[in-house]
Amino acid sequence: MNVFNTKLTQMAAVAVLAASALSTAQAAVFAAPTKANLTLSSDIVSVLGSVTITPLGGATYGSNVLSESFSSVSTSGSGASFSFLGLTPSTAGFAIVTAATATNPSVSLNVTSLSFNTATKGMDAVLSVNGVQAYSGLFLQGTTYSVTEAFNAASGTGFIQTGDLKLTSASATALLTALGQPTYLAAFITPVSFGTLSVDVTAAAVPEPSTYALMGIGLIGMGLVARKRRQA
Repeated sequence: MNVFNTKLTQMAAVAVLAASALSTAQAAVFAAPTKANLTLSSDIVSVLGSVTITPLGGATYGSNVLSESFSSVSTSGSGASFSFLGLTPSTAGFAIVTAATATNPSVSLNVTSLSFNTATKGMDAVLSVNGVQAYSGLFLQGTTYSVTEAFNAASGTGFIQTGDLKLTSASATALLTALGQPTYLAAFITPVSFGTLSVDVTAAAVPEPSTYALMGIGLIGMGLVARKRRQA
C-alpha cells in the first residue's frame, strides 16, 4: 500500500470514529422546537383557593394550563429508553401570588427551572418566595408516564404524557410555608393530584453533524476507488 492509500485509509478511519461519536452525542442531545404543557388539576386549583397564577419568563398560562417552549431535548438513550428530558428555560415557570390582607402582605411564590426525569417519574423545580430561593429539588412525583412517539432528532418526533403528578412532602411543606399555612396540611394535599405533564417535539431538528461526517466518508471512498482505477 503506497503512502497515498495509507493516508486515505487513515482519514476514513478517523471519519468513521467521528461519525460514531457524533451519532452518540446526537442521541443524547438534539435541538428541536419542543413544547411542555403542565395542566393543573381542578382539585389543586380548588385547594389553592383565591390565589392568582401568572406565567413567568416566556411561559404562557390559561385555562389551568402552563405552557413552556424550549429548543433542545436531552436523553441518555434512544426511543423510549431515555432517562432524562431536557430543561425548560431557567426563568420560565409560574408564580402563585396571594392577595394582601389586613394581617398578611402579598406573597409571590415562583416555580421555575422545571424539568422532568423519567427515571424518577418526577418533576424538579426551584421555588422562590418573594425572590428568595426556598426550595430546590423534586417538586412533583408521579407513578406512570407513556411515550407515544419515540424522541428522534432527524424526524422531529417525540411525545411523552405523564399520569397524575403530586406534590412531594418536602415541596408541599415549602409551598405551605410560603403561603403562610400550617405545615401539617402537607399530609392532606400530597395525595391530591397537582396535574399532568405532556412534552411534544413540534418540528424536525436541524441536520445532524453526523450526516456531514458520513458524506465525508463517502467522498474518501470515492477517492480510493478513483485512485485504484488510475493504478489499473
